[in-house]
Amino acid sequence: MGVAGGEVSVTALTHRGAVRPANEDAVVMGALTVASANMTVPVRCVVSLTEPVLLAVADGLGGHAAGEIASEHAVHRMAEMSPRMTGPDDVAMLLKNIDEEIKDHATQHAEFSGMGTTVAGMLVNADGNFWFNVGDSRTYRLEGNRLRQLSQDDSPPLPPSEDGKPVTTNFITQSLGGSGSTAMVPHVGRDAEPDPSAWLMCSDGLSDLVSQEEMERLIAEAADDEGAVYALWRAAMDASGRDNISILLARRM
Repeated sequence: MGVAGGEVSVTALTHRGAVRPANEDAVVMGALTVASANMTVPVRCVVSLTEPVLLAVADGLGGHAAGEIASEHAVHRMAEMSPRMTGPDDVAMLLKNIDEEIKDHATQHAEFSGMGTTVAGMLVNADGNFWFNVGDSRTYRLEGNRLRQLSQDDSPPLPPSEDGKPVTTNFITQSLGGSGSTAMVPHVGRDAEPDPSAWLMCSDGLSDLVSQEEMERLIAEAADDEGAVYALWRAAMDASGRDNISILLARRM
């Protein structure tokens, strides 16, 4: 495994939203994890790329038992394994292992039946940048002031919006854990664009409530990444905040 140079700046916020009693989302930034938090101010950290770094958001399945346990387990395992990730095959195997671990836990504890989580993020290492997801949390590449979605939504196709507002669904076709009977197949791919690179990762508490065009406008108008993440969170809150909201804005320098 090669040694990466430089560093990645990550600005994060995770919040329960305006309706839910608790936050079932969690985030991971290399060795750092945040779970069950209720942040109202973004935090920024700079992570050295002397070893591979996983960055991700995880959204515990709303309405399911112990969604917060599933998302917290996922980010803790990603933090533990982050330095050992050499490429997409490692990421896919890690996600499959997490899926099995969550399902095993639910099998052993009846009260946790159906627990699961989505995940979306990036592996940043010496050999390149790799996106991944399971479920409907999203990873976008930020190209100037434009967002290009890299992740693949595990949800049914949506009809076009008739009033300009985002069209949403609460149904996903797969997750880590959960009650699905078919094998989980993670989406993993290479971001082939050259560095410096920037990515936005978020749970559907943002992307379901704030259109991509509005997200682009808010990022473009912000003075810095902390201001951008705060503005995105406020926009989701102003649009009802009906779900937990998690946002990571990362820049490889």
